[in-house]
Amino acid sequence: MKIENVKTNAVPSITWNWLKTNNDVLSFESDFKPCVAPYLNPKTDAYTITTDAKEFNIEKVLNAPFGSGIFNKSNPKVKDIRKEDGSFVEKASTAEIPDYKDHPLQKYVKENEITQFITINKSVKGAIKLNFDPSASYISSQIIYAKENAEATVIMVYDGKAENSIIQTKVYAEPYAKVHLIKVQLLKENALQLDDTQVYCEENGKVQLTQIELGGKHINSGLHVNLNGYQSGFTSKTAYLCQKEQIYDFNHIVYHYGQKSECNMQVDGTLKDNAVKAYRGTIDLKKGCCGAKGHEMEETLLLSPKAVNKSLPIILCDEEDVEGEHGATIGRLSSDVLFYMQSRGISEKEAEILMSRAKIQAAIDYIPDENVKTKIVDFLDKIL
Repeated sequence: MKIENVKTNAVPSITWNWLKTNNDVLSFESDFKPCVAPYLNPKTDAYTITTDAKEFNIEKVLNAPFGSGIFNKSNPKVKDIRKEDGSFVEKASTAEIPDYKDHPLQKYVKENEITQFITINKSVKGAIKLNFDPSASYISSQIIYAKENAEATVIMVYDGKAENSIIQTKVYAEPYAKVHLIKVQLLKENALQLDDTQVYCEENGKVQLTQIELGGKHINSGLHVNLNGYQSGFTSKTAYLCQKEQIYDFNHIVYHYGQKSECNMQVDGTLKDNAVKAYRGTIDLKKGCCGAKGHEMEETLLLSPKAVNKSLPIILCDEEDVEGEHGATIGRLSSDVLFYMQSRGISEKEAEILMSRAKIQAAIDYIPDENVKTKIVDFLDKIL
């Protein structure tokens, strides 16, 4: 498969083209093979895992409007009246990437995927662990379906020798169901990964996402959340270390449809050397979501004048009785922090490492599995 200059991670409401933050652009050539990740748990009646769609056959889940973050479509109603160089044009441009279902990469995934259907029947003790460590480039797909009042933690760890990977994970939460999805990326340094997470919540359905990004060369992280039910909720904690020549590109979108739905997204990481990081965080408060609350915050520790940071926090609103907050901070270690560290015999370089590790550790603390925690710490020891 050969991909040239394909747009990914498009922001729902475009900004000026000359800022070059509306989307990412990918070019690569690779042959992908379907991958079914082994799960490292004993069998139990609390959940089932199958690759047989006929056996799963839950129509409302298969047909749910999940959407996509990586293969997202820009809003054609939002017009861009500038060219790439910043000059104005006579007529507004409504150019956009294709609908995600028609996106060439999405179509390729659909044709080559083997989906794992994970059904959560009731509360699961411990975590369901999926490990991705194939040696060849792969495509992997999962649907996590949590039944009413069910609760589970699903941990997905990406490592191994694969150069390229495309992962699409869908989470469907019925009323009062709770799902904690944990994604840990520890790929080798030349790897490209497209990781697309999609969430749909019914009334009082709650989904939590913990995401740690440490390896790879070019990483696309797409997130599309549909808070459809009354008092449905989504929280996320993303931590990363982007260094050397790495490119990390995030596009996280939460749509509020349900009344009194709530979301809270937090992204915290370190950017150094010649690395490039882009974060697009969108909260879209749709008409009818009275009482909804959306919050997003990004904090970036910048440790190199050559590193490139792009932050695009967005709140879109079609309803009056709602609350929306967003923000982004970026900066070096303050002189007060450095003085405190140095007064205790810690050099500036050591202080930078300590603060970088602290950001990752804050996300590690959300992981209820000691083996996974140890694997992350060992990986950090190698790259810092």
